[in-house]
Amino acid sequence: MSIKKVITHILLLLMIFSIVVPVSTGYAASSDDILGNLASSTISSGSNSGGSGLFDKLFSFLFDQVLGPVLNIFGNKNTSTSAPVKITTLPPTSGSTGSVLNEGVLKGKVIVVDPGHGGSNPGAVGNDTRESDNNLAVGLKLRDKLVQSGAKVILTRDSDRNVASKGSSLGQELQARVDIAEQNNADLFISVHTNSNPDSNIDGAMTFYHGGDSAALATAVQKALIKQTGAVDKGTSTATFYVLRNTTMPRVLIEMGFISNPAEAARLNDNSYRNNIAHGIYSGIVEYFNNH
Repeated sequence: MSIKKVITHILLLLMIFSIVVPVSTGYAASSDDILGNLASSTISSGSNSGGSGLFDKLFSFLFDQVLGPVLNIFGNKNTSTSAPVKITTLPPTSGSTGSVLNEGVLKGKVIVVDPGHGGSNPGAVGNDTRESDNNLAVGLKLRDKLVQSGAKVILTRDSDRNVASKGSSLGQELQARVDIAEQNNADLFISVHTNSNPDSNIDGAMTFYHGGDSAALATAVQKALIKQTGAVDKGTSTATFYVLRNTTMPRVLIEMGFISNPAEAARLNDNSYRNNIAHGIYSGIVEYFNNH
C-alpha cells in the first residue's frame, strides 16, 4: 500500500472519529486556517455539490481542505476532474493569430496574469519539460496580446522566480500572487498552469473557476482555447484553488494541457502552439468583456 493510501485511510478514520467524539470549535477553526494556508493552486476538488447536509460538508472538508493539500505536498499534481465533461476534438487553427470582435473593450482594463509556479517550485515535470517554463512562456505571450489591445497587464512573475520573498512558505507564495491582484484592483485574474496525471494517455485542456461571474469567464476562455488549439475539451469546473478562493474579481485557472502526455508535452513546448494557447485565452477574455 502506498504512503498516500495510508495517509488517506488515516484521515478518513480521523474524520469518522471526529463525528463520534466532537472537538472544540476553536480547534476546528485553527485546523482550517492551517490547512487553508497549505492548500496549493495545483490541487482541485472538482466538486460541484451544493448540498448542506452533514455528509456533504464532511466530504467537502475532507477533499477540499485535507486531501488536496496533503497530496500536493507529496508532489502529485492531478487536476483532471472526475465530473462528466464534454469531450470535443476540433481541428487546430492554422497560424498563430486569429480575429476577435471589439478588442477595444480591453482598453483600460487591469488584468493580472499569473504564470503558475516558478523559481524553487517548477511544478509538474515530465517529458523533458517543466510546467513553470510552459506557464511563463504562455503568460508572456498573453501579456503582449492584451497590452496591444489597450489593457494594463500585471504579471505576478516575468522570469523563472518565486513571487514571495526567499524562504517563504507555500501559503505565503500563493498569497503574494493574490495580493498583487487585490492591491491593483484587477478586473480579471488569469492563472496559467500545466496539468499532469499518472495516466500518460490523458490529454486536453480545462478551465477552473470559483463562483460569481467567473463561471462566464471560464466558459468563454475554455471555448476560445479549444477553438484556437484543437485540444481535447475537458470542460470547465468549480475548484477551491488557493488563488481562486482568495481573490475577489472574476478569475480562472487554466490547465493548458497534460505534461504527462508525451504528444501534448511536445506541443506545449512548441512556440507556435504556445502562441495559439495565448491567443485562445486572449480571445476568451475579449468575448467575456463583450458580454459583461
